[in-house]
Formats: sequence, C-alpha cells, structure tokens
Amino acid sequence: MEIKKIAFGDEGQAATAALLARLPALQARAVAVDPGLGPRLDRLKRGLETLQALDRQHGGTGPIRLEGVGELVSAIVTDLAHAEAAAGRAADAALVADVADFLIGVALWAVRHEVPLDPAEPVVNALAHRANAARSKPELAAVYGLMQGVVAHLAPRLAADLERSNPERPWRILHANLAITAIRTEDAALMDHAFDALDAALPDERASFYGEALALALSPGVAPQVRERIEARHLKWTAAR
Repeated sequence: MEIKKIAFGDEGQAATAALLARLPALQARAVAVDPGLGPRLDRLKRGLETLQALDRQHGGTGPIRLEGVGELVSAIVTDLAHAEAAAGRAADAALVADVADFLIGVALWAVRHEVPLDPAEPVVNALAHRANAARSKPELAAVYGLMQGVVAHLAPRLAADLERSNPERPWRILHANLAITAIRTEDAALMDHAFDALDAALPDERASFYGEALALALSPGVAPQVRERIEARHLKWTAAR
C-alpha cells in the first residue's frame, strides 16, 4: 500500500512555495552572469515572499483587491525581465528557460487572484519560450492552456489594441502565438478556438496571418486536417476583401 502525505495549503499556495524553493538557485546563476542583478534579485525574493504571505491570508485562489498588489506584481515581473535579458546576453539558454518559468508562475498568481498583469511583454515572451521548447503534443496543449488563460486575463486591458502600427505589441504576439501553438498540436478544437480568437482580436491581420500559415502548411510534414483548416480561414478572409 502506498502511503500518501497530507498536503498543507491548496494548489495555488503550493505553486508559490515551489517558486520560492527554486529561487536561491536562480539567484546564484543570475548573479553569476550579471553581478549587477543582486539588488533586483533581493527585491524579487521579498516580492515572492509577499505573494506567499498573501496566499496564506486569502487562499491560493480568488480575488485580492488590496491596494498595491498590482504594483507588487509589476515590480516582480520587471525584475524578472531584467534577469531574462541578462541571461539572453550571456547566451545561457537554461537560465532563460528558468526565468521564463518564474515569469509564468507569477503571471498565473496574478490570474488566480484577478490582479492586473503589467507589463505583459515579459510574460508573452516567456510563454513563447515555453511553446518553442515543447516537444510533444501534450506539452503544446499545456502551453496552449496557459496562453489561453493569460489572453482572457489581459483582455480587459489590451483588447482595444490601439497600437496597431506596432507589430510587436503583446496583444498581437500573444494571439499569433496562441494560433501557432494550436496548429502544432494538430488538435481541431484547439485550432478552431485559437483561430476564432485571432479573427476577433486582429481583424486587420487575418488574411496575412493565414497566408503565411498556409505557405508553411504546404510542406509535406503538415497533417492534411491542419492544412485544410488553415486553407478554409485563408479563403474566408481573402475572399472577403
């Protein structure tokens, strides 16, 4: 008979505790590539400890409406973005991946507690890194779920997407990456959902996106059902012009 341990706290609390448990190793590696990160990483530790304290007070899931929590999340994301940039400059792919894990973890904390997530760009980049690293369809489907949750969370702030002259705006990148990830899963339901979301979010770019996707889908390794779905969207939006 297997003996099971009783867990203290809920899944949200466990996720925050797991981040803190991994933090010392991240701090050591990040300071090794850029000693100037020391103060930011110390502040990051205090920030994550505060998130853990909030979990203990309010539970790991559910809205937290306290003043200053959004600013706290913003500071944590910004400090992690600086660590990610340093890892990139050092060409330390493993450290980049680890920082992405922390960014996603903090983003999920914000989603669970309905706390604003700003800036969004580091989180969008972290999700893209996770998707690029995925090697199996279950891994891709898991990343898709993360992206979907972040899209829903950011929609109230970013859905208007007024910066359409900027191709790197997070709302555009997030929806394009959601669709690309869905294509890689080859799951019809995920593709349909992602394509519907992209069509609604990026009406000015639908035809060009599906045109580019179709060019790639013509390669021999792409499943017929994937190509058919992309062709249908491409025909829909090019014929509508």
